[in-house]
Amino acid sequence: MTAIAPDHQAVPKAPHTPPLWADVDRALADLYARKDTWVQVSLSERIDLLAALRRSLAEAEDRWITISLESKGLAPGGYGESEERTWFTILTRALRLIHQALIDVRDHGRPHLPGSLTTRSDGQVVAMVLPASRYDSALFPRMTGEVWIEPGMTVEEVVQRQAEVYRNPPERGRVALILNASQSSFLPVTDVLHKLFVDGDVVALKLHSTCASLASLFEEVFRPLLDQGVVRLIYGDKDLDAYLCAHELVDTIHFSGADAAFDTLIFGAGQEGVERRARREPVLAKPFSGEAGNVTPVLVVPGPWSDDDLHRHATLLVRAFVCNAASVSAAPRLIVQHRGWRRRDSFLASFEQVLARIPTRQAPFPEARRQLDALLNAHARAHRIGQADLDHLPWTVIPDLDPSSLDADCFVRTMFCPAVGELALDAKDASTFIDAAVEFLNRQVRGTVAATILIHPRTLRERRVRAAFDRALSDLQYGTITINTVAQQAVLAGVLPWGAFPIANGERRYGGKVANPLMLPNPQKSILRGPFSIPQLFLSVEPQRNIELCKAITRLEQAPSPWRLAQLMRLALRR
Repeated sequence: MTAIAPDHQAVPKAPHTPPLWADVDRALADLYARKDTWVQVSLSERIDLLAALRRSLAEAEDRWITISLESKGLAPGGYGESEERTWFTILTRALRLIHQALIDVRDHGRPHLPGSLTTRSDGQVVAMVLPASRYDSALFPRMTGEVWIEPGMTVEEVVQRQAEVYRNPPERGRVALILNASQSSFLPVTDVLHKLFVDGDVVALKLHSTCASLASLFEEVFRPLLDQGVVRLIYGDKDLDAYLCAHELVDTIHFSGADAAFDTLIFGAGQEGVERRARREPVLAKPFSGEAGNVTPVLVVPGPWSDDDLHRHATLLVRAFVCNAASVSAAPRLIVQHRGWRRRDSFLASFEQVLARIPTRQAPFPEARRQLDALLNAHARAHRIGQADLDHLPWTVIPDLDPSSLDADCFVRTMFCPAVGELALDAKDASTFIDAAVEFLNRQVRGTVAATILIHPRTLRERRVRAAFDRALSDLQYGTITINTVAQQAVLAGVLPWGAFPIANGERRYGGKVANPLMLPNPQKSILRGPFSIPQLFLSVEPQRNIELCKAITRLEQAPSPWRLAQLMRLALRR
């Protein structure tokens, strides 16, 4: 994986001419030369490559964590290490899943589907994908995952097109550009794995500066791919992005990061870009996909919640919110409640009580303080929680936002500050609340990546509520919907395609998914269902306990066995 660091002092030779960075051009030329031969590499060779990657990653575990912590100025043993080990677990599982999928393709023609393919009443095909193995019943207790295929395909067509890139390999390959602006150490690698082994592309990966410290370790761990010449690693500031996107040797683009940067690349800058985005008319003619920006909402459906129910679900949301100092796109960002629910204030109070137990963190992005200051200036009733100083920002909860003026707030853009908002909608009962919330999210809340619904099983047994809930799953325009669990669990599952909800505009489609090791064609949305009574495994806010759990899960994913599963279960059940 050759590291490219272009000279940003270079200037255009003529006005409005992009800088020509010869080293970037050379890296893309290398990939272009390999793209057609990569699609012809045999399954056996690819399986051997993935086996070697798994071994290398396992050997590098401790150094990976150490370097990740040092690059962010985080001390071992705290919440930072808990998060980094979670991300390492996600990467370890992703490698195992794609490795097993290619073995299945070699032996059976397509990845094994752990569940059935069914059709909904409207004909839409649904694939049951979780639990994916007997071990998943312990990792994801009482949880199920399904993938809804875009409407218009039959069960037979889904089966025929599964793993199509291997059963009918294209004659020509593609050069994929991945613009990664995430601080998550797993994300650039899992995106690369998807592009290489699911889409069949060679990859130019432009890394976020915070991942630059891992470059030497990347080169060591992923040496088998480097020797194949199918990946190039590129560094540079934001000025380089437009040059890369427009480069004649780049065929397709995948982006993760802030929505504002994504919009500028795809739709152009200024007011014209804003208008183009509203009309969904990109200036970028190449195929692109992205998981950019998401004000991840949580719908709290009113019901007969006990104090324990409030505490457990508040704890689940807090654990997801504080990840990376509340600076990940999947973090719960907007809690939507029923104005007349008698437990509305109690739920928010439980959330704040759990949040108060979590130490504040240094903001990972420089714009975090500016965004938080803007929110605090606009909302005098904001609750600041925890100790804060020049480096640490307080956890911030902003209650009772006005739904009608949300477009004037930071909650319509990607936020990199530790703030969560709460608002209430008027509705006569739970079923009308669900309908109103779905319309509100689709129309007024930014992002189409992930959303969460929390609902009591007794409420769900009511006929009208069940009908509204089923409509919500169908109508919500989000790529991932989690029920009584959070988006991070869907990412860890690894078999639920992740990305924006696909939207059609004429003959063009916008969206695109990664994390699709089962190689399902045209996934529309992923749905992860969890139990309302949340397992203790997901409720610890003690970092050392979570570190030990992550280590045990990682060992299980590296080499699944009954003994390693038993070790994990002993840890999970220990109080």
